[in-house]
Amino acid sequence: MLRIRKQVYDLTIEDFEHHPIWEFALDEEGEEGQDEATVRPYSLPGPPDPSESMVVLKASFILADGTQLSGYITPPTPDATGLRTIQPQIITPHGQVSFWYGVLGPTQEHVKESYDRLGRDALKVFPVRFWSEVEVAGGPITGTLNGFLYMEMENERIHEIR
Repeated sequence: MLRIRKQVYDLTIEDFEHHPIWEFALDEEGEEGQDEATVRPYSLPGPPDPSESMVVLKASFILADGTQLSGYITPPTPDATGLRTIQPQIITPHGQVSFWYGVLGPTQEHVKESYDRLGRDALKVFPVRFWSEVEVAGGPITGTLNGFLYMEMENERIHEIR
């Protein structure tokens, strides 16, 4: 059997065509060239349970202008829901577009780069609707993005930037 390992931020549309679910190889973190961002194709039978393993799932996205794109999401656990857990990512031929920036917030350069990768401006991108393309324990995952997101550390308030 072929041993496939990639960094989650290097996954492509083709990777998700072959393997719609990727799990984090946390049990292999100490191996050379691997770290907390290393993923492998999910191989267990049945839908993944987010409370048992950390995975990313193939997802579809529809931009405000009706364009449909592909990417991935992280299914939430019952005790950790919301966009900061789901962390939607669109994959373009020019690289991934992240919508969650944690506590740092995106720079204007990151925002511009994201719009460039999408080939559109804010009015044609947001709102973005998304949904999981594969079955997961707990049911389908859906959501809407109204901007690039980050969280204030002091009060955990979520901010949107366009």
